[in-house]
Amino acid sequence: MRSALIFGGAGQLGAAVAERLLSAGWRVSVVSRSGAVPHRALGGAKLIDGAGKSKAALIEEVGAVDAVFDPLVYDETDAQDLLRARQRFGALVVASSASVYADPAGRSLIAISQSGMPKLDGPIGEDAATVEPSAETYAGRKAWLERTLLESGAAVSILRPCAVYGTRSTHPREWWFIKRALDGRQAIPVAYGGRSVFHTSSARGVAELAALCMETPDRRVLNAADRSALTVREVAAAVAAATGLSLPLAPFEGPPVGPAHVGSTPWSVEHRFVLDTGQAAKLGWGGDDYGERVGPVCDWVLEVARSGDWRTQFSGFAQYGYEPFDYAAEDQALAGR
Repeated sequence: MRSALIFGGAGQLGAAVAERLLSAGWRVSVVSRSGAVPHRALGGAKLIDGAGKSKAALIEEVGAVDAVFDPLVYDETDAQDLLRARQRFGALVVASSASVYADPAGRSLIAISQSGMPKLDGPIGEDAATVEPSAETYAGRKAWLERTLLESGAAVSILRPCAVYGTRSTHPREWWFIKRALDGRQAIPVAYGGRSVFHTSSARGVAELAALCMETPDRRVLNAADRSALTVREVAAAVAAATGLSLPLAPFEGPPVGPAHVGSTPWSVEHRFVLDTGQAAKLGWGGDDYGERVGPVCDWVLEVARSGDWRTQFSGFAQYGYEPFDYAAEDQALAGR
């Protein structure tokens, strides 16, 4: 029986990978640093308390395994931590981010507010330019992480997802629409005419690709995104279909408005941002479909909303730097149209 150690077992990617491996008969150990209980589907996994322990120490504690999956790696320090125990595992699969990509002007997703949205022609392949490794930005740290792992010679698969969605997320983008529907908003302003395309990545799809990489260890970088890249209008339609809620969009041309960023959905970007997943397809990966997979995510979001404590679970919305549900600002913008 093959064995794997999964970090971040209480999160959307860690839980999805653990569930995928368990269903295939793997022996799975799941690390949770928060003490949170993993998803009920992970009943067959061994839970490891990771509080106060390094990644290398946890790998040593579990013992030799065929594969390690880590979605909680953010910089060169994390990479070195994993590599200290490289003799204890076969395949290593880590989640990086499509935010490492940069256009010819050096613009990336992370620095939009300073330099503008990156403009990349056509689907972005893994050989596209990336930001320089740096400790200064999220994307720079991810690039540093990638370089450290790739230069180590280890059998590491680096996955670059885009707008990840799944249950147990701290930033379920679908909540941006669902909350407005629950609050009875009669018009939902959407920038760029609702035509923005920011490629989505199903957590389940990422898990499927991670499993393929574990089964065929190698040193590689792979984009991980859904089969189709949807517009904001299409995303809204999928959320509405999954929930039965009314989402009366009020698209307008141009960028978000004012300090409240009216019309800025979590998928609203000035230029299309689409990943090329051809390399992953060569492994036999078929990707996923947003319309088919978003239903369970919406159900979970609604369940959390009914609990009355969404701000704790959906903590990602507190990091926007502005109030993402500023209805007074939206009403003012709509009245001025």
